[in-house]
Amino acid sequence: MPPNKNRIKTFYAVFKSKLALPFLGIILFSILNWHCTKVDITSIGSGLIPAVDNVNTFDSSYPVIANSFDSILLKQVCTTIYPQEDYALGSINNDPLFGTTKGTIFTEMKPEFFPFSWRIPSGSTVTLDSVVMCLSYRGAYGDSTKQQKVDVFELTNSVNFAPDSNSCSTYSFSTLLGSATFTPERLKDSVKVKPDTTTGELRIKLSNTFGQRLLSQDSSTAFSSDTTFKKFLKGFAIVPNTAFGGNAITYFGMFDNNTKLNVYFHYRPAASNKDSSILATFKTTLGLTATANNITRNHSGSAVASWVAGGPRPSGDSLIYIQTTPGTYAEIKIPVLSTLSNRIIHKAELIIDQVYAPPSDPDKYFYPPNYVYLDLKDTGTTYRNIPCDLNATSGRPDLENFGGVRKTVKDKFGNDITRYTFDISRYVQKIVTTHRINGTLRLRAPDYISTAFGYLDDCGFFSPILNYPINDPVLGRVKLGGGNNTNYPMKLRVIFSKL
Repeated sequence: MPPNKNRIKTFYAVFKSKLALPFLGIILFSILNWHCTKVDITSIGSGLIPAVDNVNTFDSSYPVIANSFDSILLKQVCTTIYPQEDYALGSINNDPLFGTTKGTIFTEMKPEFFPFSWRIPSGSTVTLDSVVMCLSYRGAYGDSTKQQKVDVFELTNSVNFAPDSNSCSTYSFSTLLGSATFTPERLKDSVKVKPDTTTGELRIKLSNTFGQRLLSQDSSTAFSSDTTFKKFLKGFAIVPNTAFGGNAITYFGMFDNNTKLNVYFHYRPAASNKDSSILATFKTTLGLTATANNITRNHSGSAVASWVAGGPRPSGDSLIYIQTTPGTYAEIKIPVLSTLSNRIIHKAELIIDQVYAPPSDPDKYFYPPNYVYLDLKDTGTTYRNIPCDLNATSGRPDLENFGGVRKTVKDKFGNDITRYTFDISRYVQKIVTTHRINGTLRLRAPDYISTAFGYLDDCGFFSPILNYPINDPVLGRVKLGGGNNTNYPMKLRVIFSKL
């Protein structure tokens, strides 16, 4: 690959005051061949790699200390849920590794304009046919073959109900308006409904009593303005019926065209003997309609609860549990980096493997996150991107080169497992050469990679404000090997040349 001129200048400045001139040729050679495949493809665990142009290159693996943390116990559970995201609805009642999860949706559905009227001739006889809430299906996570039940309630209080909300938002509700029982995997099928055929919808029939309340309003009453309508109908709570069962989260697009409230009715003008059918639709409108997605986790009695009990262990955990936001995370320390002599780092790769589970395990339903993310602990409560290695100057993190992308590999027993890797070569080079602080790393599976402000990192690279989506909330969880795991050890593999 072409050499990075800025990288060459940076490392030349770092080394020129420390090395004699005979070594400069070696340094420049190594930088120009930073991703040389002769080095990168080796699978030697530790030892000397055959010399490349008379430069001896070594491959060593170093242990790490990793501990699991539960953000639920630490009350770090709230994450922003943006209107454009897929909203989680349903319940996971039987995940032995991570316990239970419940997703509730709060939403408004309104006429598309005010004042609004049913547009029927005065004096007509109006008859309600049905009221149906439709939610646009986007996918499912978990055992989507098991039936679930959801109930729709009317909100009793909508104070501070806003278009943007977070996973801790909740609102009071009381009157049950309707229910639906469904199998998540079948929601993608077509449904024939007059006057058209739809696909990918959850349809929830609401009570006729509620429908009559709607039909009794007009442009002179509740439909006169947005304000009067909110007083009449504060919104809906769509709540999973956990007592019914189910073991999956189903995702819905709350601002898709198929998400709506359909009011079906017919009318007969006073001087006519013929009925006319009407379909009136209330919609969600981006920026104008309030929505919220409350997500609650309960780890009590699960495997992760026992591993986070008692706080972090000085020697680390042999098992690391990562659950997509809102969930769990791990802190990783690599003590050996503080003891290494100065050397040329060709590649430093953090390797993290899933602990294999048999096909009968719930892992077949609750598969690993598509992405995990590694950042650096600044203080007890603030974090920043891994300096020098994460390229995000375009506003899009280069995860393909930095790492954290889920991939499937064979373990030493021939089983398929998930592996995540991170290239932290320049970060490690800074530690061994300029003795930057060997900090604590954080591993997690966030929904967004977010930074509140832009800054220059240790290598002078600009790290911009970020708000980049990588995972849907809830979707993904995994049991990983810790630093002292016998068969699946988390480790730092370093390919280097001695000076």
